[in-house]
Amino acid sequence: MSVTGRKFLTSINWPVVSSVLSKHTEITGSLATFRKGYEEAERQLTQLKEADRAIDFEHYRRVLKNSDIVDKLEKVALAQKIVKVDLADQLKTISVFEAKAIASAELYVKETAANLADLNETVANIETARPVTQLTVEDVVKAKPDVVQYTEEMVKQGKFTVDGYDERFPSLSLL
Repeated sequence: MSVTGRKFLTSINWPVVSSVLSKHTEITGSLATFRKGYEEAERQLTQLKEADRAIDFEHYRRVLKNSDIVDKLEKVALAQKIVKVDLADQLKTISVFEAKAIASAELYVKETAANLADLNETVANIETARPVTQLTVEDVVKAKPDVVQYTEEMVKQGKFTVDGYDERFPSLSLL
């Protein structure tokens, strides 16, 4: 991975990303899997860079009685070539993952924008609403037409008090 790619991945604040995307478990799971894979690859790369790959064949010639074996092993070791791996498949997988992540992020942005618009509309309604003291019976009936039916039913049954009213608003007549 390039130096800029490493800087970018190390600069990501993973807890913040996870908390922001907590409602989208698929995205957070994919990001966690990607992060674990990246950290494992970084760990392996660091171990390989730190590993001492030089073999002191002279030491083994002095220690072992059969130096022919050391000569054969030295030939084999020198014949080893570093094989370059074709990363096209991995890069293709990463670009597919990136495309899915971008699509999910764009969907999340749209959902969040819609939620914000709804919240702004609700706040505007609250700010422009009339105080309760200025409401009329007609306003209540207009907002909740079932109140009329409920009241008529209570009158038919001979109930002139609302259940739970006295418990919630105690009578002050005894004072």
